[in-house]
Amino acid sequence: MKQAKPAHLAAGVCAGVAGLLAFLIIHAMWILPIWFIFPLGLLIAGVGGLAVGWSYAELGHRLPKRPWTALAISFLIGAILSPAVVLAELRQPMFSVSAAGVTNLAVGLPEAVFRFSFELLLTTSLTAGVLGWWVGRTRRAAFATALAGFVFALGPGHNIPFIGGTPGVMKELLIMSAVILVSALVLVEGHAWLQAFMDREQERSYAD
Repeated sequence: MKQAKPAHLAAGVCAGVAGLLAFLIIHAMWILPIWFIFPLGLLIAGVGGLAVGWSYAELGHRLPKRPWTALAISFLIGAILSPAVVLAELRQPMFSVSAAGVTNLAVGLPEAVFRFSFELLLTTSLTAGVLGWWVGRTRRAAFATALAGFVFALGPGHNIPFIGGTPGVMKELLIMSAVILVSALVLVEGHAWLQAFMDREQERSYAD
């Protein structure tokens, strides 16, 4: 059983920030700039990155070796978010778009809150917990991955229930896939670099 080390947690934070920046850059270039969310997003990405780093510490030793690790993590995150995507597609759209391009809430506020809280956050967390146990084979791995799944639902997946059933689904999925891949690459390669650096520093301190 692996323990979360500083390299795991630091790499998780870096991955969260990298994913946030990737999302904001792609959104600004493809849709419209929303840089005003950066301060709050940075807080969520940083705190959420700790959960992602912990999950990686629990699952990493059972994942394929580099250079395939990041791809395996991306597929795992995609599987975690998939049930929420399917539920959103089976529902009527939460928003209607007028000829003028103005969006209006097409469902009641209680239903919107239910779909975001239960069909996204809860479903994703439960799916992540099950997959975390399946990969890591421990309750701690299940809990850590469930927490990471919750973070990914709030981060890359936050628009899933709002975009579901609309023409924007494909664009949302492409943006989400790019963010997930960037985050996974930074997580894996960042951890490898940080761990190697810390190991060298430790060896140097022993030599002194």
